[in-house]
Amino acid sequence: MRTSHSSLPDRTGVVGPLLLIALASVACGVETPRSSASSASVASPAITLATQSPSETAATASDAPLASRLIDAPFAFPGDLVIEFYEGEGLICSGAVPSTKAAGWSVRTCDGTDPAGRPIAAGVVTDAAGLLGNGFASVTSLPGEDFLDPSDALDMLTGCLGAMLGDAAATDRLPWLADHLGDVYAETTIGDGKIATYTESADDATRIYIEVAGPKYLLAPLP
Repeated sequence: MRTSHSSLPDRTGVVGPLLLIALASVACGVETPRSSASSASVASPAITLATQSPSETAATASDAPLASRLIDAPFAFPGDLVIEFYEGEGLICSGAVPSTKAAGWSVRTCDGTDPAGRPIAAGVVTDAAGLLGNGFASVTSLPGEDFLDPSDALDMLTGCLGAMLGDAAATDRLPWLADHLGDVYAETTIGDGKIATYTESADDATRIYIEVAGPKYLLAPLP
């Protein structure tokens, strides 16, 4: 999500209609700058834990499903599961590197091509404990194309949205995405998190991104 002091994501390359098959299987993501609008942390769990003794808190944490401890709202799946899915589909995924946008967070990206040969990329951003807080994806135009037609990116990016949010939540946001795909920058909220879509820059429409960020990532300080 974009900020006044940071205008570009931690990026590499791009994944496609294959993601439509996986709407309820994995999460995905390209890391982008955080929004200048602040997002409040989810308060209810913290308030609940504060009323418990240390032993009760530890028991609650250990009893929680693994996925719930490895994802921040609004994500549906842990980052490692996302990476495993992409690797299983033949994408080349990188090892973790420090985020340039969030102190203490790490980025993993996967690269490939869609059926038309367009470069595609996806990635996840996790904190030191493995919590998934940001996911992104992009589609790039073919050589010689002056811009990327949003219709050529729609399948991949809508599939990626479903992979990050789960089928039901993504379906609710698809009309918004269809209306704004190809905009220089557009943003909407999902709970305490944010969804954004944007082009490479105001002067470069050869690449289109989608990004989802949870509240912990949005509040993380710059490195």
